Amino acid sequence: MFRFIFSFIIIHLIALPGHANETSLKSSLESTYKNNFYIAQQREKILKFNENLVQQKSLIKPSLSATLSQNLDDNNANSANLTISQLLYDGGKSFNLIDAAKYSILAERELLIKAEQDNLLKAITIFMDLRQAQANLDLAKSNIKVIKEQLRAAKNRFEVGEVTRTDVSQTEARLALAVSNVEQRKAILSGKSASYLLIVGENHGDLATPPEHPNIPIIFSRAEEIAMENHPRILSAKLQLKVAELKVSASRRIGGPTITGSISTKTGSTITSSTGATIQATIPLYKGGDLRSKRRAAINDKNISKYALDNALLTTKSNLQLYHSSWLAAVAAIKASEAQIEASKIAFEGIREESNLGSRTTLDVLDAEQELLSARSNLVSALRDEQVQAYNVLSEMGQLTPSNLNLEIQRHNSTIDYDKVLNASPLGKARIKILEKLQNR
Repeated sequence: MFRFIFSFIIIHLIALPGHANETSLKSSLESTYKNNFYIAQQREKILKFNENLVQQKSLIKPSLSATLSQNLDDNNANSANLTISQLLYDGGKSFNLIDAAKYSILAERELLIKAEQDNLLKAITIFMDLRQAQANLDLAKSNIKVIKEQLRAAKNRFEVGEVTRTDVSQTEARLALAVSNVEQRKAILSGKSASYLLIVGENHGDLATPPEHPNIPIIFSRAEEIAMENHPRILSAKLQLKVAELKVSASRRIGGPTITGSISTKTGSTITSSTGATIQATIPLYKGGDLRSKRRAAINDKNISKYALDNALLTTKSNLQLYHSSWLAAVAAIKASEAQIEASKIAFEGIREESNLGSRTTLDVLDAEQELLSARSNLVSALRDEQVQAYNVLSEMGQLTPSNLNLEIQRHNSTIDYDKVLNASPLGKARIKILEKLQNR
């Protein structure tokens, strides 16, 4: 019962005509998904975090280095050294950091979803704002026509002595105000068009009537339940907390032994070629407080992440409550505005007839006409608010996604590059399994 089609049939002056160059809400959202720089920026951030995973995985992969040397005192004394080294044991620190890098990528994916939702919501809002601005401009232009007719009638009645010069002047003053109002609303419409270009990435045509918005739970607790489970703000904060926990685990191992193995081959003009294998264990004994400071910093990061999660939960709940109540208020405002229009229209027509009979002044007629204009403007605002607040609720529920909006777009797939980064050769996978056993994982 609370779902409305955003229609201006009730007020024929507000209806926007359809043309070939028509911009629908769906096409605006599809363009936003393709063109918006903030969404593109977040996609690039995911690629950056993918590379961070590559860098962390390199810690457990073999490294190959070559050294060439030339003795400046003896041109014949030169040598070449080739060394392959491999981490054998570091207490599991490297694997913790690799897992942290993986969870960071997942957290960034949630932030990408949030960026998509935030900017799709901006596109929806500016689309509805444009509709409202155009409708208010049409109302203002229509108001001029009505007042001009009243001015013509007032002048005719003044000529026959039925009204005074004051009545004509009052109507002329109201007409000047109406003309000024049109210019103001043109400026507002122009500003909204500029905002549309910034958000959507392209100019708009004539705005089509938007479709009915997706279902919204009337019961707040149900909407809240969905939000707590789905909002990317919360999911990202949970993943970031997991990242911090893994880094704490890694920090507890930085004071332990690190064991590496290496094989080297050395050749030179003055020595016989030789090959040797070594295993080296390193234990940090003192680094000027650096090790303990890193542990404390990791614990601090974990506490920061906990607070960030608490804030994400509270922010989502608070926003949802605000938007949900505002949506219900807008639903009620639509009904009230429709009743106000009907009453104001009857009052205006009655006062105009009474004015013709001499029992009402011209000012009474002008005020009644202004009341009707205000009522129609209130309905325009209520219809806009119902749509915008509904989509705000959907956004805070984590449901303002391209799939839920039935957008016909090529969805960005974050897993393609991730899979390229994550997959290793069969030999590499076998080596990692051996390392995991050495690390007692």
